Amino acid sequence: TATQAQPDLKRQQAQISKIVSEISPKRIEADVAKLVGFGTRHTMSETESDTRGIGAARRWIKAELERCGAGTQLQVAFDSHIAPVSARISRPTEIVNVVATLPGTQEASKDRIYVTSGHYDSRVTDVMNFTADAPGANDDASGTAAAMELACVMSKYKFDATIVFMAVAAEEQGLLGARHWAEQARKKNLNIAGMYTNDIIGSSRADNGK
Repeated sequence: TATQAQPDLKRQQAQISKIVSEISPKRIEADVAKLVGFGTRHTMSETESDTRGIGAARRWIKAELERCGAGTQLQVAFDSHIAPVSARISRPTEIVNVVATLPGTQEASKDRIYVTSGHYDSRVTDVMNFTADAPGANDDASGTAAAMELACVMSKYKFDATIVFMAVAAEEQGLLGARHWAEQARKKNLNIAGMYTNDIIGSSRADNGK
């Protein structure tokens, strides 16, 4: 009945409020600055360096998620595939998503999956230029940092369903990282109940200029 459901609703709202209160704008800002600090995160950029390029960026994202998820059920892994030459890929290129999975705890619900993502690759105007600085603070370090912060905070809680937090690559080259993950999800017949993609968030001005 409605009266029986009310206390549970209040409990859930209290937990949501607590989780939201633990979100740190300072950590999000620091993560955006760190991602910008890799110079370029172009999909075909440097992968050997520890300080520049998309390889350094993805290793840092994975290490950061592992660090903040330590002692929790958060499972962090790379999801990679080789993209062949195409309109925006000039050579066969490894595309690597960073995927953090928080398993659901309710038997009846744990196979239901909710996904939130941001794309960590960046670009300059020339989509094929993989050497020039492409800071990409708004597009899309902002969304990547938000997904990372959600993973770090929410990993300390238990949820009925499974939640996946992703930093996807090659968005600027044609949604290649996200498409690969989605194709694999379909092949595995995963029950994806919903998804949020965070692309250019928290901007000071909207597209309409306000």
